Amino acid sequence: MDNDLVGINEIAAMAEVTTQAVANWRVRSSDFPQPLKELASGPVFRRTQIRAWLKRNNRKLGSLGASSSYYARLKSFRNDDDALSERIEEIVTELETASTTGDKPGMLLGKIQSGKTRGFVGVIARAFDRGFDMAVVLTKGTKTLSAQTVRRLEADFKEFIEDDEFLVVDIMNLPGTLRRSELRRKVVIVAKKQARNLDRLIEFIDAHEDLHDRKVLLVDDEADLASVRFVRKTGDPNINQGTIADQIDKLRDKTQGIAFLQVTATPYSLYLQPEGYDDATNNSSSYVFKPKRPAFTKLLPIHSGYVGGDDYFGPFDTDDPRSKLIVEVTEQEQDALRRADKRRISSNNVLESDNVIGLRRAIITFVVAVGVRQWQQREAGDRPKKYAMVIHNDIQRAAHAWQDQVIDWIFSAIVDAAENDPDRLRPLFDGAFDDLETSVLADKGRMPPRDEAFDAFIDALQSDDVVVEKVNSDTDVMALLDANAELKLRTPYNIWVGGNILDRGITIPNLISFYYGRNPKTMQADTVLQHSRMYGNRDRRDLAVTRFYTSRAVYDRLYTINALENSLRNAFETGAHDAGVVFIQSDAARRVRPCAPNKILLSDVVAVSPNDMLLPSDFQTKGGAVMTKIQTELDRLIKPEWRSIDDFVLVDRKIALAIIDAIQQSMEFDTVEFEWDAMRGLIDYYADVAQGGDGKILLWVETGRKLSRSGSGDKSGRSILGTALRKKVLDEPRSKPALILLQQEGGRDLGWTAHKFWWPLFAAPTDAEPCVFATKVAA
Repeated sequence: MDNDLVGINEIAAMAEVTTQAVANWRVRSSDFPQPLKELASGPVFRRTQIRAWLKRNNRKLGSLGASSSYYARLKSFRNDDDALSERIEEIVTELETASTTGDKPGMLLGKIQSGKTRGFVGVIARAFDRGFDMAVVLTKGTKTLSAQTVRRLEADFKEFIEDDEFLVVDIMNLPGTLRRSELRRKVVIVAKKQARNLDRLIEFIDAHEDLHDRKVLLVDDEADLASVRFVRKTGDPNINQGTIADQIDKLRDKTQGIAFLQVTATPYSLYLQPEGYDDATNNSSSYVFKPKRPAFTKLLPIHSGYVGGDDYFGPFDTDDPRSKLIVEVTEQEQDALRRADKRRISSNNVLESDNVIGLRRAIITFVVAVGVRQWQQREAGDRPKKYAMVIHNDIQRAAHAWQDQVIDWIFSAIVDAAENDPDRLRPLFDGAFDDLETSVLADKGRMPPRDEAFDAFIDALQSDDVVVEKVNSDTDVMALLDANAELKLRTPYNIWVGGNILDRGITIPNLISFYYGRNPKTMQADTVLQHSRMYGNRDRRDLAVTRFYTSRAVYDRLYTINALENSLRNAFETGAHDAGVVFIQSDAARRVRPCAPNKILLSDVVAVSPNDMLLPSDFQTKGGAVMTKIQTELDRLIKPEWRSIDDFVLVDRKIALAIIDAIQQSMEFDTVEFEWDAMRGLIDYYADVAQGGDGKILLWVETGRKLSRSGSGDKSGRSILGTALRKKVLDEPRSKPALILLQQEGGRDLGWTAHKFWWPLFAAPTDAEPCVFATKVAA
């Protein structure tokens, strides 16, 4: 239904009355608006006419006046579902009753790109219903995000602004001197988390007595920390913890009181910024860190259209289209894109060079994928959509210049071939088409005829439909935003190249291709998650043609970060966060000990929860006499009577550790080493320390497995276990840790060396608290 059209149900929601009351108004009120038209569902009216009638007749909205039920009207306009509206109501009730301060704010926790802005905008509207007069929205310190937030508020609050009920302003772009009539409205002020912005906000309130003693809601958007004391950015003297805190205190003194709401997808500071931490004792409780709690935490409901980390990094069988989402790119290639070296990449070899094979594949597959989706949409009678790709390999400008040059060479070569020798592109097209066909058919979709798809691919290149935009500054991004403050898709094929475009949290619609190479020595979970522009409200039919190109090392880090996010979110969902989270590490003497959460480097952690396993993956086995010796030792350690008995056996943890030591010697890793110390540390912790451990661990030993090396990359281990064993290990209650040993058949036909070998998988007790093992810690 058009946004300016409403039916009886919508009118009842706007007025907070029953549909029968609306029917009575129609009968008894001579000036009630006439229906615009009749549908099968009933009469349809103009929203603007209904609003005017409600205000003119001062119809009651529950216990409030007609102009006051802002959220009911917003909900009707946006079609918020019941889960979201109920959560908004809960949050506002908590803000009214809980004591929210700078040290203990309220928190709205959502996933990346899951509708957090929609959530806090609804909270503002409902808070205004309940007696709040002013809202201050703090954004990250960029002009782009500030403008994006203002545009979103103006769009959602459009009818309130047009009716002179709301005033929405950017503190650094005030529209001249504000009149008293304007200041008597509900005021929403957007300010960046930067000292000059907050100074300006305080000056603004000082200069307008009408704003003094107002009841204020402070919303901290993109709150990466669990308090209003923000971390200062390196080299920026205007952003300082003490300064920001002082300014908030000054703001508090000028108003009735401030209710604080933090909005974030990365609440790690709840766990990783303690004020102090005691050294270990023999008491297992010293391993558990109970963080400072917010006054309350509410989880944003995840809507049905959300695509997130579990879609990219979850365990999938080969018949699931999501198993094709990740495409591995060599670190050699991504490093070649960071530094100019024409010996490795030149304009003459970009269609053949192995140093750009992943980037070349990504670009060509993206163009083919758009053609496939548009063909599917036309076949279904739908309007074809425009799509986006992002290339984000580095943040250094020198690297950008070289990366841009290489991309220009690739496009010039592709377009030249399309115009002068299309058949030269046929092998590249066929590779992309075959790749997409695998996942589209797994999704029960249809592919266009191959020749028709090739013609569309060549036509897109010949007609100059592929747009490549290079973005390296806020000014660039501002010029590229549409009316919804999202990146504007100009043609069916839009490729964005740059760095800060991802750091800033900009929404990119219809993103189906992401080439990602950021690989710093220390990868912070909150920063990386903010880069995850491929998450969000996505058409799930697009997932069948979506691809994420990255190196194995980066994939492993992203997988770990997603596991950490899930562990912590699960703790909130189940209430387990009241018990705390375990932070441990092991020293050189293999003693497990507590680890101070604020010392953790998030790129060097292993997160384990009752739903997760820890196992080596993507490895090769050793061969020859070395392997024979190792397997002889393992045959001695792993007793014949333990094998293939379809049950667990209870053994001393020292035996399990000896087995792990031997298995470690049998494996070699091409890119990312497995954290053997983490497996040993977790065995020690769960067997000896946690829950009064008695030093014992459960062992499950199975032989005769024949998994190929090509299927060994599943970091979750779920497909490696298989359905029956997975149920036994993860679903059945178990109070002790378990080590699963699977003996795999070797052989070149399976991709391994000739020897059999043992594959270890560790599973925490099913009733365990979330555990974070630090493989390295900061000094």
